[in-house]
Amino acid sequence: MPAPDAFRRDTGRIHPVARTGKPEEVAALVAFLAADGEGFITGQIYTVDGGRAAKLSLL
Repeated sequence: MPAPDAFRRDTGRIHPVARTGKPEEVAALVAFLAADGEGFITGQIYTVDGGRAAKLSLL
């Protein structure tokens, strides 16, 4: 099994933003959706993947 830093570096290369995500970035979306003023947003899927899914669709 590769070292954690090497794994993150290698995994980051497959993302358009050239890095892996941070827990704080996912938490920011969760906090936004949980806020009182966001009650009108329902039934959506938010992909938090640094553009990886979009890159796959272009290959």
